[in-house]
Amino acid sequence: MALHALVMLALYPEGVTSTFIAGSVNTHAVFLRRVLGRLVEAGLVEAREGRRGGYRLMRSPERISLAEVYEVMEPEGPLSPNPAAPNPRCPISLGIPSVFAATAAQARQSVTTSLSAQTVADLVHAIQRAQPPARRGV
Repeated sequence: MALHALVMLALYPEGVTSTFIAGSVNTHAVFLRRVLGRLVEAGLVEAREGRRGGYRLMRSPERISLAEVYEVMEPEGPLSPNPAAPNPRCPISLGIPSVFAATAAQARQSVTTSLSAQTVADLVHAIQRAQPPARRGV
């Protein structure tokens, strides 16, 4: 959802409302504003108040990597540890947190490395190429 919103903002650099983006994402604007709020906190998006308010990108889409967006939206990475406390009588329960942490760190690094090579602008261009000529320009 965050990437969808960022692509919309890249296509409308003057900015658009959360309601407009929510219509494209096919979700409720209140839910989308939570996602946009995280992007605002991260400095990727600017929120403008008032009658002419809305959202716009803070940087060019070429300068926003997908890894940066991923870090904002998935701060724990692709794998999350078990929130339950380990069972002190179980050797597996006692050993898995450190083993899992190493596996999770490796998975996070792999995802981040892959996404670092792509930007929001890359998504915009790929989407535009995939659209039939009559549908381009959103």
